[in-house]
Amino acid sequence: MKLKAAIDFRLIATMLAVLLIFCAEGMPAQIQRERTIDEQVAVLITKMLNKLTERQAFHDLEALGCAGVPAIIGQMDDRRSLPDPNISLSNNYPEAFEETRSYEPKVVVDALAAILSQITGQDFGFIYNGASEPERKKTIQGWRGFLRNRPTSKSCGSR
Repeated sequence: MKLKAAIDFRLIATMLAVLLIFCAEGMPAQIQRERTIDEQVAVLITKMLNKLTERQAFHDLEALGCAGVPAIIGQMDDRRSLPDPNISLSNNYPEAFEETRSYEPKVVVDALAAILSQITGQDFGFIYNGASEPERKKTIQGWRGFLRNRPTSKSCGSR
């Protein structure tokens, strides 16, 4: 009797595993990609909180480009303090006179706003060097409105 119960349990476990694999494979590619980018952004934001990985996390968030914009906006409402409040971004403005733009964000949301501006060319409040709570809230609302009103494929624009 114990052998039959063990076999039944293994059969059920195997069927559940196969079902989960088929569900994941049957998921539309867009949903899988968005979920993966959401996870990447969450990991990179956590890395922003470690002095040893903070700068690379800034770079990696920027490198996600337009595809990362919705996930970054989705996790933007974060007031945790940064270990080293310095960020340098390449200056992509055609008429730029400096190679990099440097800011001193105090909390995660400040740095994410700078990165989003870098990626999209948009600006919904200059909080990149720290700001008051009302300024941060207004900036987050601006980015959320931007996301609501523009399709993901058009989340980036030229400056």
